[in-house]
Amino acid sequence: MRAMLGTSALALTCEPTYFFDDLCTAVRPHDPSGILGPLIERLVGPILIFVVVFIGGRILRRTIDRALRRGGADAQVRALVRNIGAAVIYFFAALCGLVTAGVPLAFLLTFGGLASLAIGLAFQDVLRNVLAGIWLLLERPFKIGDLIAVGEFAGVVQTITLRTTALRTGDGRLAVMPNLTVFTGVVINSSAYSQRRYTISLRIDRDHNLEAAMRAARRELGATPEVTREPAPVVTPQLDGEGILLHCNYWLDYRVHDVDAIAADIARRLWVITEGPTGGRPRVAEA
Repeated sequence: MRAMLGTSALALTCEPTYFFDDLCTAVRPHDPSGILGPLIERLVGPILIFVVVFIGGRILRRTIDRALRRGGADAQVRALVRNIGAAVIYFFAALCGLVTAGVPLAFLLTFGGLASLAIGLAFQDVLRNVLAGIWLLLERPFKIGDLIAVGEFAGVVQTITLRTTALRTGDGRLAVMPNLTVFTGVVINSSAYSQRRYTISLRIDRDHNLEAAMRAARRELGATPEVTREPAPVVTPQLDGEGILLHCNYWLDYRVHDVDAIAADIARRLWVITEGPTGGRPRVAEA
């Protein structure tokens, strides 16, 4: 043991060329082994560089986050930038600290490349989902709160993480899908546009004046101020076994207007023009 300590003491000595040689010289009289002073001398510099780079990176990350918030960036995009920024800060701070400690940069790059290759081969599916999640957050085909459909699943987007996308389905269940499934599949975003098409189906008797009923239905839809003029409302007839169905299609800005109240008002007026129970019974549907 004494031989080992003696060898270490010979290997670790205070170097006048180091910035913290004075600290090493001050500690040496209080360290009988002669190791603590040179060890502190060689560790203080790398630790100090690590702390400086880390603090500078945190300040830069907060500056970027505030700029994104002022620019109206999505919360998920800001979270992505923060997470990637934290990983980059730790990486560069550790790299600078190791280089300051005397570890060759070529060795660090070689070791990092081999480690990245091993991790990539071991976690191929995870990395593919992470890359797909990053692309979804940057491209933003949908955002949290949107109503989307992916394959056989449809619901409101709850979270978009680096690996998964979570939907709350219409019956209150949670569907968690890998981001690669969302990225490679067909996504139908029902919340992308403010206008939606709604349909009121009205059944009339066969002996009813079909042409007059269609004109009256178009007139009532056109007289509704909330109904858009472009696209214009459309009334189409359909034959069935019991009579004739009139499908009254119209478009509304569902984010501004009360869809149910407008549908109820239109249905009441359509009921009147088709003579109530003898003419038909309106049914409301959303396209």
